[in-house]
Amino acid sequence: MLSIILPAYNEEENIEEAVRGAFEFLRTLRIPFELIIVNDGSKDKTGMILQELRSRYTNLVIIQHVQNLGKGAALISGFTKAQGELVFFTDSDQQVKITELKNFLNQIDSYDFAVGYRLKRQDPWHRRLLSRIFHLIGHFLFGIRVRDFNCPAKLFRAEMIKSLPLESRGFLIDLEIFALARKKGFKFRELPVTHFPRLKGKPLSSFNQVFESLFGIFKLWRRLRNI
Repeated sequence: MLSIILPAYNEEENIEEAVRGAFEFLRTLRIPFELIIVNDGSKDKTGMILQELRSRYTNLVIIQHVQNLGKGAALISGFTKAQGELVFFTDSDQQVKITELKNFLNQIDSYDFAVGYRLKRQDPWHRRLLSRIFHLIGHFLFGIRVRDFNCPAKLFRAEMIKSLPLESRGFLIDLEIFALARKKGFKFRELPVTHFPRLKGKPLSSFNQVFESLFGIFKLWRRLRNI
């Protein structure tokens, strides 16, 4: 069985199309699957739309967070709920299409997880710059060599991702996954994915989150020294 996790926060303009497109594609794979949407405290109509979609799709699983807890918390909720032997996650904004999963499934056999890296990333310059800074810090502190820490396309063997003691509630969840996986000796494969501009909705970002993430990196570094 395959579990797909899509975190969502204020994605009323994207969520119905994301769910419909996911089901249309996943049915072509001809393997059992579940689609898990984690509504991370959305303040718009995302939750209402998801409740309407539940009546159309029997294997749609909805996790509701009462308040916004962050990307990491949403993914951890999804990982905990997932029933599949393989677990894939991507974002609900459709900047990375769910169809990329097919290539990941073809490449996972010899690895514990497969991760994407975005070709010609279609984000504003400041987001690309911040991502580059976090990459450099991550490489320096954790010794991880990966093209794209935060690419929203990753496929895991369930026993691997469930074995990691994940704690990050925000955007550091991706770095934490890589750091813990490296500690445990898990192997991964990098795969290119096409990245599209965000056409609807607004990305969640703020200077407070940047500072929290920078502080969180050093907390993670200290924590891993004791594992």
